[in-house]
Amino acid sequence: MPSAVVHVVDDDETARESLRLLLHTVGLDVATYPLPSVFVEKFVPDRPCCVVLDLRMPEANGIETLGQLRTHARGVPVILVSAYRDVATVVRAMKLGAVDFFEKPFNKELLIETVQYWIRHDVAAHRNWSQRQVTLDRLARLSGRERQVLECVLDGMSNKEAARHLGVSPKAIEIYRGHLMHKMQAGNVVSLVLQVAGCMKGARHSGIRPPCLDRAELEEVVDRSGRRAV
Repeated sequence: MPSAVVHVVDDDETARESLRLLLHTVGLDVATYPLPSVFVEKFVPDRPCCVVLDLRMPEANGIETLGQLRTHARGVPVILVSAYRDVATVVRAMKLGAVDFFEKPFNKELLIETVQYWIRHDVAAHRNWSQRQVTLDRLARLSGRERQVLECVLDGMSNKEAARHLGVSPKAIEIYRGHLMHKMQAGNVVSLVLQVAGCMKGARHSGIRPPCLDRAELEEVVDRSGRRAV
């Protein structure tokens, strides 16, 4: 996984450099931007990160920049900083997904702790998304019958129950189940359920990024990959 980075967006060169040096003291990689347009143009959400965004800038304010960012990087944690505390503006920012707000001059230790917390949070989110892609790729390799058996496993059916449900012999279920376990690279049923069902619970997860795969997405994978006869 790529290393994490803190993006600092502030039109004040002194403020940018001060934040860069401060965050470097705890070993964080920092990228600075003098204008929101430069940041939005260069930003690629391909590595764990946290954004420290000044609220008032001449070109575009933090709220507008946050709105632009949310169009292509909804889950990125953004911390707003400003010399002015405007309650209405802070409320708007939180509705757009800002995770915190610091009024200048801010407590440096608290800011560092907050940035580190959200970096850890985004690192975990990136790991979850990586696992999501792995799971999607494995699901796409399943045959139609193997996907049916997977649904039976997720519903807690025994081989005999699955056989009655699908109208095949228990021996056939054992064979399909063996193929399913191999393709999903699951050593046992618990591992299989944790890999797939554990992802499904993230459909409406309240965190910054959903953990993995919901049932609608599973059905989409099934439709996209086609139902091959077995």
